[in-house]
Amino acid sequence: MKCSICDKIKKKGTAPEDNLICKKCVSEEMHRYYLKNKEKITKRNDQWRSNNKNRVVGHSKKYRTRLKIDALKAYSNNKAKCACCGEKEIDFLCLDHINNDGKEDRKKTGLGTSFLKWLKVHNYPKDLKLQVLCFNCNMSKRIQGGICIHQKKLTSNKS
Repeated sequence: MKCSICDKIKKKGTAPEDNLICKKCVSEEMHRYYLKNKEKITKRNDQWRSNNKNRVVGHSKKYRTRLKIDALKAYSNNKAKCACCGEKEIDFLCLDHINNDGKEDRKKTGLGTSFLKWLKVHNYPKDLKLQVLCFNCNMSKRIQGGICIHQKKLTSNKS
């Protein structure tokens, strides 16, 4: 089958409309249409979002949760749990900079969802030296000067 726009030969699709135009030409047509009708499309999208706030919020929450779970798995060998105490509840888990150098990274990568998106785009780089901790261990590490209270107790019991 030939594309009706560029005349390149393409594979036959399953639906009749798949046989008329190749994907590249459809994409280019859609882009031209968007550029020509940008204001109208933006207004329509804004209107839809305001009429469907619950759907938008729900989708955003699912997206952020998926990003978080993927990042947690990437930095905990596919087992999302606290590296210190073993907590597994996803809502309690967060990423922690092992060397306490998060401030420098935040300048480059952003915060929250932006940080999680940055990690995903950069294929979860190991050189950032991140680990998964629960919120309690993370806060304890911050308060105790870089070592979680659980680890301090372990080292003091060995002495």
